[in-house]
Amino acid sequence: MVKIIFHGAAGEVGKSCIEVQTKDKRYLLDAGVKFTSYGNEYPKELDKIHQLDGVFLSHAHLDHSGALPMLEHKQLNCPIYTTKMTWKTTNMLLQDSYHLEKLKHLHPAYLERDIKKVEKDVKHVKYDTEYETKDGKVKFQYLNSGHIPGGASILMNVEGKTLLYTADMNNEDTLLMVPSDVDKFQDIDILITENTYGDRIHPPREDCEKELIESVEECLRGGGSALIPVFSVGRAQEILILLDRLNIDAPIYLDGMARKLTEMYVKSDDPYINNKEILEKMFKKCHVVAKPTEREKIAHKKGAVIVSTSGMVQGGPVVTYVEKMCHDKDNYIILTGYQAKGTTGREILENKVFYKNHKKYSVKAQVMKYDFSAHYGQASIRDMLLKMKPKNLILQHGDCDALRATRAFAHENLTNTNVFLPAIGDIMEFTDEKSTITYKEGYKEKGYDKDN
Repeated sequence: MVKIIFHGAAGEVGKSCIEVQTKDKRYLLDAGVKFTSYGNEYPKELDKIHQLDGVFLSHAHLDHSGALPMLEHKQLNCPIYTTKMTWKTTNMLLQDSYHLEKLKHLHPAYLERDIKKVEKDVKHVKYDTEYETKDGKVKFQYLNSGHIPGGASILMNVEGKTLLYTADMNNEDTLLMVPSDVDKFQDIDILITENTYGDRIHPPREDCEKELIESVEECLRGGGSALIPVFSVGRAQEILILLDRLNIDAPIYLDGMARKLTEMYVKSDDPYINNKEILEKMFKKCHVVAKPTEREKIAHKKGAVIVSTSGMVQGGPVVTYVEKMCHDKDNYIILTGYQAKGTTGREILENKVFYKNHKKYSVKAQVMKYDFSAHYGQASIRDMLLKMKPKNLILQHGDCDALRATRAFAHENLTNTNVFLPAIGDIMEFTDEKSTITYKEGYKEKGYDKDN
């Protein structure tokens, strides 16, 4: 018997945290936070943390890793399995997140020393190698997820059942990552997969790459500078690789946490990072911004390309660049990722306004957005499901429309598959005879239905 309980990322994107129970053991798949206007939201209904037997961390993004120090604060006492690259990246992000929360006078659910406790519990694993948990109850492998460096899907054997947790994944080729090939696996008893883009088809990657380069060149020819807000993990490095195609000689500035991460990726032996030679070349070519005092001078330059965090313009050095560059119609602000509702990037994109310290700025610079998502899209999700035909399918990590779209497809095309759309607190139980779900009504998301 295997039980699965969702403490987050069910009917939502954020605070990924899935509990897998056997008769006498408890494990977690990820432990993330959800970002809100009032601070970080942590996994719900997760108790007796000291009794957990293992945590499987898929990748570094804080919506999958940000709750780890909170677990330590509540006396976590078990191994945290993850790749070496994921832990290095996670450690940076956790430190940065803690200090940002303190600067904003928010109240983290842990102390800074709890991040050190996480490190003591981390057990590094290698890709494509079979391991077993300390208690010998679970065999598992970490498989390239194609999402970000170090990221993995996790294949497990639990109580004789094969469980595949894709986590965030991408099986489409990108400039930075070798695509995932987890869809080659068959005879999956339980598939838990993300659906961030379950209701949307990504535009062809090649078109986005070509159009971004054309936009940068158009900006430079027009006498302006191009500002490219990026996520520090993955997106910054992909954009640097892409900028190798520029046909105009222009200075390229790299700022924010992406500096340290890019250097780390260049030096790594990760087998699933693409175009490492080009990344190293571009990193050496970049002017790495070392001092905050340099930023205003760089922002007033003409004919420059600035790659800076954060990707949704919520913080980091990019805020300074936007403040100084948004008034000039010759400048371009080129967004390269999803802009969540309520973020500064979304306001710039939709309303051409920018707020800093309660002051409103009108954005006269040209604003555009290109889709460089590190998640697989609707077509790839559906192709994977048709190939794998799992016995039980659990859809999560997506908004309601995306989840319902994939559920409808699965009901129509996977006639021998049980399909589940859990909400937080729901309990799924899998035995050799049947698969059932018990609903936790008190934790239903508004507008989220339980019609499985």
